[in-house]
Amino acid sequence: MGKSASRRPAEGVVAVATLAIVVAVSYIACAQGVAINRKTVVLELSWKRGDANFIHLESACLNNSDSGCFCSNDFTLTRSKEFADYIESFGAKTVPVKYGVDYDPNHEVVGAVLESVGDWPAERFNVAERSLGSGFRSQKQATGTVVRHHGRNPADCFPKSAN
Repeated sequence: MGKSASRRPAEGVVAVATLAIVVAVSYIACAQGVAINRKTVVLELSWKRGDANFIHLESACLNNSDSGCFCSNDFTLTRSKEFADYIESFGAKTVPVKYGVDYDPNHEVVGAVLESVGDWPAERFNVAERSLGSGFRSQKQATGTVVRHHGRNPADCFPKSAN
């Protein structure tokens, strides 16, 4: 599992933008009097260690059945050997990652923020690394046309219910 993961500088910008959107949505919902129910959800993420202790965590989407949908968290700023070695200590096992997930009254996910990666609390990571991203891998049908996907970040990554 310790395969190299390539570094993509734009991911940090995307992570910061995603976190800003999550905070804004939560703020707007609270300001409008919408009840938000926060629940801790643990995702089991596979991992890759890249150059300079870059860590990439990933899993398939839990709330989107489209093939190619994935959820990921890249640690592009936290590059300590201590953290990379800790993640590598999981071997072939997945890494338990806790998120505080905000649900609206319709049990839809409206936000999520990192609580911990294994035993490492969120406070040990840069704020730009505390949001979970989702995406789709390109897929072509037998006819050669590209499959289009509809994504909802971060809702694709978590169960719909807040029960």
